[in-house]
Amino acid sequence: MKTMKEKNFKKKNSQIPVCPATRLPIFGICGLSGSGKTKLIETILPELVQRGLRVAVVKNDCRNLVVDLPGKDSDRFYRAGADVFSLGGEEFAPQGHVLLGVRLHGDAWGSFRFQLEQLGRQYDLVLVEGHAQTPVPKVWLLADEGGRPPADTDGEGNAVLRVFPRGEATAVQVLDFLLHWLQEIWLQTPVWACVLIGGRSSRMGRPKHLIEKEKSTTATTWLEHTVALLQPLIGENIALSGAGFVPESLAHLPRLPDIPEARGPLTGILAAMRWQPAVSWLLIACDMPDITTEALSWLLARRRPGYWGTVPCLHEDGYVEPLLAHYDYRCGPLFERLLSSGSLRIGQIARQSKIETPLIPLQLRSSWHNINTPQELAKSREVRAEAGHC
Repeated sequence: MKTMKEKNFKKKNSQIPVCPATRLPIFGICGLSGSGKTKLIETILPELVQRGLRVAVVKNDCRNLVVDLPGKDSDRFYRAGADVFSLGGEEFAPQGHVLLGVRLHGDAWGSFRFQLEQLGRQYDLVLVEGHAQTPVPKVWLLADEGGRPPADTDGEGNAVLRVFPRGEATAVQVLDFLLHWLQEIWLQTPVWACVLIGGRSSRMGRPKHLIEKEKSTTATTWLEHTVALLQPLIGENIALSGAGFVPESLAHLPRLPDIPEARGPLTGILAAMRWQPAVSWLLIACDMPDITTEALSWLLARRRPGYWGTVPCLHEDGYVEPLLAHYDYRCGPLFERLLSSGSLRIGQIARQSKIETPLIPLQLRSSWHNINTPQELAKSREVRAEAGHC
């Protein structure tokens, strides 16, 4: 389900094509020699970085490549705030300088595409400078003498989305177009939910995901209730992590085995991210019976370029709840590093600069209320009964 903001954006910008093959934020700035590609990228980079975007610039098919010489393209991009990857250099660098190049035998394009896709999974935006035949969405800059873009004849997405004349206003126009395109790409990442049911429930004394939702007309369990709330928002993109019995109504959902080398919630999180490493994940504990559609919609609506996840704060003291949270696929390496460190404290992910930790609106905070003991369960039901909730 799209938010109204997302619907309005899509309607307004429906003319912007999106590369269907990868849905990765890889974008080309192309044009003939003299069209101002380098200057334009150098101009828009500070604005992109200021918006919190982690940007990589890729220069392909480079010759006489020296990346750290003042005034060179790569040095200008680096000083403007981007990480720079230069591919294809074939000359040795002068003494005292650094050469970064790649020399390939065989399927050079296949290797280059693989490297691009790897970058696209690590950066908020990858700009490819000057490689007109790379099949990624791109804009074309006209040189003073013209120079029309090549046609997309291979059917692999080698498409020029917009042609811009050279001029003082071009950088502003390209930046605006690029930001709209990036927002569209970001929201096209498929969203999946993983409900974690594999805990021992030692304090409750019985599996929490099988506790019946009180006063429910369908006598559903907490797990069935959570899945029913998710389906209108993300369809059938729902998986269950952990061992244990599940109701027959949910037997069709994928079951993800625990990761042997991990423990606690981390095993379920890594199981999900290793199973589907290119999707966006809602990770949900099974012991939150008061989750609402409004809370899930609020969480999903916060997806935007530059942020790799939303781990909400329950209170002003900064305490976060990492198990009703959203994680972009770029968080996968963060959780892998957490596993390698030996830590089980998944809340540490919220310390990363790319993770947003907003304060939950007061009217939605009950959705993040987890219940661990029979006493907490009885108290919760008592409070709900007094409030007139089902």
